[in-house]
Amino acid sequence: MDNRKVDIGVIGIGHLGQHHVRLLSEIEGANLVGISDLNETAGAELSAKYNVPYFKDYRDMISKVSAVSIVVPTVLHHEVAKFFLERNVHTFIEKPITKTLQEANDLVALAGEKQLTLQVGHVERFNAAIMKLQTLCETPRFIECQRMGPFSPRIQDVGVVLDLMIHDIDIVLSLVKSPIKQIDAVGIAVLTNNEDIANAHILFENGCVANLTASRISEERVRKLRIFELDKYCSLDYAQQAITMRRKTNEEKIICEELEVHKVEPLRLELSHFINCIKDRKKPLVTIEDGKNALEVALEILEQVKHNLPVH
Repeated sequence: MDNRKVDIGVIGIGHLGQHHVRLLSEIEGANLVGISDLNETAGAELSAKYNVPYFKDYRDMISKVSAVSIVVPTVLHHEVAKFFLERNVHTFIEKPITKTLQEANDLVALAGEKQLTLQVGHVERFNAAIMKLQTLCETPRFIECQRMGPFSPRIQDVGVVLDLMIHDIDIVLSLVKSPIKQIDAVGIAVLTNNEDIANAHILFENGCVANLTASRISEERVRKLRIFELDKYCSLDYAQQAITMRRKTNEEKIICEELEVHKVEPLRLELSHFINCIKDRKKPLVTIEDGKNALEVALEILEQVKHNLPVH
């Protein structure tokens, strides 16, 4: 492994971006050299807290970085990522990779041409419970996903499908090794101009069915996944990083097990992985193709959902 630190900057220091700054200031192998945001007050505060230069214009950071973490609104992902990729800077983009497939394809081609690390921030792949589940899951027959939370005015540039459901889309695609046969989806807008609650039913060619529900107008915060296979099923709680497995024994008994999971902050693992991929020149766990595939399914779901949206 290359022992040199990776000079990295963070673009966008809103709620999630501040966690990126915190972790990249701590992660071994990362050297946080700059932060950028249009909010000068927030920039000055974070600059002082972490003793790192602040840039109002992200383009002014280019001479200092060999990598960046992009945590800006989805509509800006393509513009910002393209700027850095064109200048040979390794790039981490929070999910979704972009807002359109054309933009995603553009970044995929650019990263390939430049031979740069481009990682998409599907953080649930780095949830310790999911990483454990990946070793247990063999042939899923039915998957049920619930991802719900209270309304927050912070995110209104995209609806709940690109904001929340895309996490579960990515997880389901990583678990089911089969092409999609059919997608049916519904959703409605309640508090914003985009869909605030949505449900998608995905049928795979191998017969597996996935049912995904996402809401950002729920009273409770729920992040759960259930997977049913022959003779067993697993229940996973993302927030608690916990797995319960029920399985049938040879004696026709049902055994319930609470599986041991080594809990680690998923975002810390994800950003450490990005740094290590740059240093080791290896392919990320969540590839740019994975990010594009999740976006493609999300856009198909949105295509069906939008016909049900009331006109505001």
